[in-house]
Amino acid sequence: MQGRGRGAPVCLDGRTAHRGEADPTASAEELDSVFNGRIAFTSFRVDHDPGPGTLFNGDIFSIAPTGADLRQLTDDPGYDAQSDWSPDGTTIAYRIRKPQSRVNFEIARMPASGGRRAIITSTPTGLASSMPSWYPDGSALLFRLSGRAIDADIWTMGPMGEDPRLLIAPPGEQWYPSFNRDMSRIVFATTLSPVGDTDRGIFTSAADGSDIRLVYDAPGIMDTAPAWSPDGRRIAFESNSDPTGGNPEGDREIFIVGADGTGVRQLTSNAEHDEGPAFSPDGTMLVYSGGRDEQHGDIRVMTTAGVFIRQLTDFDGRDESPDWQPIPAPSTTRNCQSPADLVGRDLRSRGMPCRKARRLVVRWLEGKLLDHPRTQVRVDAFGGTDRVIITRPGSNPDRTPLVTFLVEPSAG
Repeated sequence: MQGRGRGAPVCLDGRTAHRGEADPTASAEELDSVFNGRIAFTSFRVDHDPGPGTLFNGDIFSIAPTGADLRQLTDDPGYDAQSDWSPDGTTIAYRIRKPQSRVNFEIARMPASGGRRAIITSTPTGLASSMPSWYPDGSALLFRLSGRAIDADIWTMGPMGEDPRLLIAPPGEQWYPSFNRDMSRIVFATTLSPVGDTDRGIFTSAADGSDIRLVYDAPGIMDTAPAWSPDGRRIAFESNSDPTGGNPEGDREIFIVGADGTGVRQLTSNAEHDEGPAFSPDGTMLVYSGGRDEQHGDIRVMTTAGVFIRQLTDFDGRDESPDWQPIPAPSTTRNCQSPADLVGRDLRSRGMPCRKARRLVVRWLEGKLLDHPRTQVRVDAFGGTDRVIITRPGSNPDRTPLVTFLVEPSAG
């Protein structure tokens, strides 16, 4: 298994790092502006068994980045997949399969905690709407419209499905579109093989479809599933290429490359099938699915330098398509009540990593600070988690709080 012999993770300023290792590309702005929330993914662990000869079904789950608190978010006899968190972390857009169909898909959305869904596309028979991706400002969604009689192109629509329209139509079949942070460029994979779908390359274009640039292509190889880093400078993707001699098996591995196509690096190197990378919101980690073949995969986390951190799921089947929830940094001007059950809570093994922990001694984060007479606690329930904000009584609400961290509401 990956990761043997590496140092134990250390909680530093809201990210998980390994002793003696750092990611020099992570900026202070990235670390201070957002939390790494929960991870959504599709799992086949709860199959609805629709009958002999029918299709496998997947549902969407979420899990804390520690591997704790697995939650099932959908319970659908169809196939729910390709979840994508909204920029504010409150909503998940995802693809659903129409009953008794292999090719007809729609796009739905639901709250971060699951519950009532809204189907936001109405796709004609024979076509499929899939691969939703939020605009970074939350104003709209990109998606893929495909069908046997048309090339798969990149479309856009409002957050509730308003005004669907064609955005860009490069030559060939397009896959996995998404905008970079300033919405100046779109990344996508394109089918390059003349027959079938055996060769894809990674491209970017301007927002209007002009200025198409090749980012990475190994001829005859599946280079696909691109994902922007939060700062827009890097793109992670999956490929069975071997540009540096690190993939002699020719299996699917995770790579990273500069947005301009320079500096490609292979991050995973094993005899397993690794796919579907997504960056953590703070830009320091990647979540992906890895297993012995395409039908077996667990959700794993590594640094953007390729250092394995942990495996989050352990399922003898397929967990796939992870995406990491962003939780914006809290406003210190918002007054939130402090639930009594948080006071004195033992936080040593609960929830998610602390932020700005260097300002505090560790024992403060073990439940002792919450009822300290020189501090006050505000709790903001947000996106399926609790943001705990600790400040000094009477301090200027516009000043930076002493510490802010996340805990799971179910812990206690």
